[in-house]
Amino acid sequence: MKRPEHSAGGPRLPKLMVGRRRRLMCSLVGTGLALAGLSVAGAYLMAHLLSADNQTRVLTVTTLLAVAAAVGGGRVAERVMAEKLSQNYVQELRRDLMAAALAVGATTSVGITIARITNDLSSVRNWVAMGIAPLAVGIPMITGTTVALWFLSPPLALAVALPLCILAAVLALLSRPAYARAKTLRSKRGRLAARVSDTLAAATTIRAAGGERREVQNIERLGADVAAASIEKARVGGYIRASAAITGTVTAVAVAATGSLLSIRTATIAAVLTVLGMLASHVHDLGRVAEYRQSFNTASRMLGPALLPAAPARSAGHESQGVEARSGEQDLAKQEGDFLLRVPAFRMDGNRRLPELNARPGERVILASVDPDEATDVFEMLLALRSDAGAHTLVDGRDLSSAKGTQRRRLAGYAAKGAVIERGTIARAVRYRRPDLTPELAHEALSRVGLAARVAALPLAENTVLKRGGEPLTMPDRARLQLARAMLGEPPLLLLNHIDFDLGPDGRGMLAEILRSYPGVAIIASEHPERLAARYTVWDLHHDPAVSSRPDPESPPRYEPAQTEGYRRAPAISPRAPRLSP
Repeated sequence: MKRPEHSAGGPRLPKLMVGRRRRLMCSLVGTGLALAGLSVAGAYLMAHLLSADNQTRVLTVTTLLAVAAAVGGGRVAERVMAEKLSQNYVQELRRDLMAAALAVGATTSVGITIARITNDLSSVRNWVAMGIAPLAVGIPMITGTTVALWFLSPPLALAVALPLCILAAVLALLSRPAYARAKTLRSKRGRLAARVSDTLAAATTIRAAGGERREVQNIERLGADVAAASIEKARVGGYIRASAAITGTVTAVAVAATGSLLSIRTATIAAVLTVLGMLASHVHDLGRVAEYRQSFNTASRMLGPALLPAAPARSAGHESQGVEARSGEQDLAKQEGDFLLRVPAFRMDGNRRLPELNARPGERVILASVDPDEATDVFEMLLALRSDAGAHTLVDGRDLSSAKGTQRRRLAGYAAKGAVIERGTIARAVRYRRPDLTPELAHEALSRVGLAARVAALPLAENTVLKRGGEPLTMPDRARLQLARAMLGEPPLLLLNHIDFDLGPDGRGMLAEILRSYPGVAIIASEHPERLAARYTVWDLHHDPAVSSRPDPESPPRYEPAQTEGYRRAPAISPRAPRLSP
């Protein structure tokens, strides 16, 4: 798959003329040449018809009708190939847009992303299907027909070519204001989409504060701006299309006037006018082409940067960590089964240094922070989900920051308070992290978190489609579902970000029971960690780490992950208190 190119003018869209699209473009050009041949044939047949005798007139008329049918078939083929070309290209752009939106470091709002995938891709599709494709057919047809007319009558060929050249100049003159209007309209549409998205996301707080009317008025105001910009764009578009429409009439007048002044045979004039009738639709397309081109220019200006791969900006962070991060990697070979999790000291937000973390199988680590958002930032850095991530999370000897997606999802599971569940069935949601595991294991995971009976009571059971973030499940049920997904396959590292808040009292008891026997390392952010673990280590983000003095009646379990082939199994550890390096 081609990636956006770079140039002095900024990032570009993927190439159009590649693979199947190249063959479609060649077919469109061939269609244009074929239509040119049919037009010329129609011209000569028309000239012959006006001078034919009664014996050949019926055959000539029949042949002309066959030519007209062939031209109609060519237009149908052109339309189908144009749509195939545009949809193939837009599908690639849509795939790349979603990949860029989900990439590490992507911060674009939902509204802007939706605007790009709908409005901007619609502009791209219009340009390819009703701009490039008509040009690929129209230019060979118009050029070939004009050249053929030269051999029939040079003055009439010039009478056809001159108005078309004037039309090209007018379209070039109107392209600048058309681009400006399209750019303004796109900007206002994007602002409206972003406002609608943000308003819907904050609907609850808006209703609670009695601001419904105020927000509706804001949307109405932005909608009025979009309407005004659309009218201005339509005005310029009207001039463009009118120029193309007038050109057809002017060309016909030019041909008739030239033929009359130069006393050219009536049959020849009629033949040229017949050709103009065949060219009329293609000339009219030229007006739309100019309009679609400017809308495409505006869309590509926004899509180009959005399609750039979100390359993780880790190099600067790695340099700032200095010896600490590098030494952690160099000592990796010496760890073997000593630590299942190792996080060398790293810097957060470019300045504050966080202490290192070492944990053995079965250890519970409480992430202590005064700010819940800070805990979320740390979890995202541990999982290498941020472009400014400075942490090297070494899980079972593998660095999450350089691990592929398939490896990362086997090494770590994550469940967070208030997280939105993607649209899809419950069965898909449970196995989303580990689609390679069997449905039976997914069902066992639901049973383990106490959700199997609740799901079985739904009309479609595990085939129930979750919508709007997790409906029809309640918030505690969604938290249980997250937990089942995070623990499926027993990943070596389990990250729990205030998930106990959504679980409720019964759910917290269930989670505490699971954590008692979970074989991997669990890092937990919670307001009440004592409800979840009898003994734990505190990883304080603001002070030196301290070890809880809570006794643990049982030894930490041996880490033997289920269905996680490829991981080395860490040895059992003694029940002594875990330690963190300061």
